[in-house]
Amino acid sequence: MTQSRIDIWIEAGYKLLAKEGLEGLKIERLARVLNLNKSGFYYYFGTLDSFVKQLIEHHVGMAKAIAEEIAICDDIDPDLLLLVIKHKIFFLAESQLLVKNRQVDLDADEAGKIINDGVRSLWAKITGEPNDPRVSSALLSMIRHFLYARIDERNLTYEFIHQLSVETKEVFAQINLGRDISSPDNKAESSSR
Repeated sequence: MTQSRIDIWIEAGYKLLAKEGLEGLKIERLARVLNLNKSGFYYYFGTLDSFVKQLIEHHVGMAKAIAEEIAICDDIDPDLLLLVIKHKIFFLAESQLLVKNRQVDLDADEAGKIINDGVRSLWAKITGEPNDPRVSSALLSMIRHFLYARIDERNLTYEFIHQLSVETKEVFAQINLGRDISSPDNKAESSSR
């Protein structure tokens, strides 16, 4: 089955979004990359804003498909990390939209919420801990932004995100250590010595 012209524009625009963000999306440039006429773009999408809305819809659709794959992961490392590599374009686009986006009026976090829900379920399955949505959402949001702020198309490799996961585990271990030390029970123990 051949790709429709609309899909060809969307796929090229999505790759460009992942690489350069919304600022990199230019109609003339897309037409040149695809070796197509700009009039085709206007015929299918009308305006760049309409095209961006369709890219966001495509992005949310990708998030739903990826969340289904997350649901069958057995562990974060290597399963989830390899899934991130497999869907590199999605995660780079997510990075551009959520962290590196300079257009503050664009609400593109629906895809991130879908991915967070999938990862939160995986986290609960692995740790056996109750899934407190407020706490796990906050933690996952911090981890997600930490990842998205540091990735680009050159360094999004398993080795790189594995190292980020090790760093993240160390940070959370320090947070937990600090929480244990300052807990009321520990303070009472310390003062009785």
